[in-house]
Amino acid sequence: MAGDRGLVREDGDGDGDGAVDARSRALAVETVAYAVESGLMIGGDVAGTFTHAPVSCGPTPFPRDAYELARETSPGFAELYDRVSRDDEFLRETLRGAIKNDDFTAALWRVYEESGGQEGRVGTEVGVLRSDYMLDAPSGLPLQVEVNTVSTSFMALGSKVSDMHRHLAKWSANNDEVPDLSAIPENDALACAGDTLAAGWKVMGSKGKIMMVVQPQERNMFDQRHIAQYMFERYGVHSVRATLAEVNAEGALRDGTLTFRGDDIGLVYFRAGYTPTDYPTQGEWDARLLIEKSDALKSPSVAMHLAGSKKIQQKLAEAGVLEKFMPEKAADMRRVFAGLYSLDGDEGTEAVKLGLANPAGYVLKPQREGGGNNLYSEELRERLEQGGDLGAFILMQRILPPSHQTLTVRAGKVLEIETLSELGIFGSYLRVGDEIVMNKHGGHLLRTKAASSDEGGVAAGYAVLDSPLLV
Repeated sequence: MAGDRGLVREDGDGDGDGAVDARSRALAVETVAYAVESGLMIGGDVAGTFTHAPVSCGPTPFPRDAYELARETSPGFAELYDRVSRDDEFLRETLRGAIKNDDFTAALWRVYEESGGQEGRVGTEVGVLRSDYMLDAPSGLPLQVEVNTVSTSFMALGSKVSDMHRHLAKWSANNDEVPDLSAIPENDALACAGDTLAAGWKVMGSKGKIMMVVQPQERNMFDQRHIAQYMFERYGVHSVRATLAEVNAEGALRDGTLTFRGDDIGLVYFRAGYTPTDYPTQGEWDARLLIEKSDALKSPSVAMHLAGSKKIQQKLAEAGVLEKFMPEKAADMRRVFAGLYSLDGDEGTEAVKLGLANPAGYVLKPQREGGGNNLYSEELRERLEQGGDLGAFILMQRILPPSHQTLTVRAGKVLEIETLSELGIFGSYLRVGDEIVMNKHGGHLLRTKAASSDEGGVAAGYAVLDSPLLV
């Protein structure tokens, strides 16, 4: 261990507040070493520096039947949200309150309308989606937290975490043991993401390059670059990376074709553009509109982006609405619905009463992506008591998952803590015209956070990357 001493540092002072024993430290050293060797990395706090991704040092138990239910149900949600995205009247009516009360949703809606609405869309939709679930201990069911239709992250790093945990299981075994790895499911999320985007690019005639829209000073570049490298090695597809500001400055339309720095772009894959901070000036919104007006395939289109709004999720939970869109699958899909309540109009009055009567039993969710936006307990109570127009929020049942003890390592710091987990099932989706040519689950991700934390974003600093141990 002497030569590896700098790889990990122990947190706590040895009195039980997260301190770990020598065996756990050795496991953490092997974890960090494997992460670095395999490219399980993120950007550091200082430009030009890198560190291992925050990870658990072993998989976390998750019921096999709940995992299978989430996996089998998820493709239905990809089709559902695509169907929703094609219903202009439903989008317009359902998002009316959010458009009125949330500047970001309003700006996305302007892009949708100024690019021609449904008539302005390319006739193909390609999706790399993620449906997130938490195991609800009282019911034993995986209840859906949300469906992410834009900028779903950690397909590549999630696959590598699964590989790492399989490696660590063998590394930890005695010389005469052959560990059973069947409980750590294979994870093809990286391949599915690359295969899906390449399939969409081929539908568009294998024209030009794939543009990956990214954030300035992107820290999660390895997750993105692994996908780009996979597509280049397997399909010969060249990718370019660009911020929205760069697209505004150096992008153009030529007879409907999107060009960037002289290259034609056949497909645009958004790994940014999902949060208001991605649009600090009007220039970024101009870039989003330029992309949307082009004949490049978008992953996702702005209509699909809007369909992933939390207000849409809440509306679909109302009686008869899911059945309208998915009559053949609605019964199975409703099994994973958590309680969702509108805060608009007369319905909102009753939802406010529910939340105030039991603030700890609900979550107040604004139309925002990423960690750090939801309101819980006292903050929830204060916002509901404040009143005013709550149309930009939904009220959601608080899911109560079981906790586990997990050995984690972040930026070299090893810590054993009580944790909760959230399961993400990736989806690969491709519709050409009216024909769905691809719709399947595409691997998984477990995000594990301290039980004391309400938020769960890895990039936001709340969670670590993990994988399920099926029990």
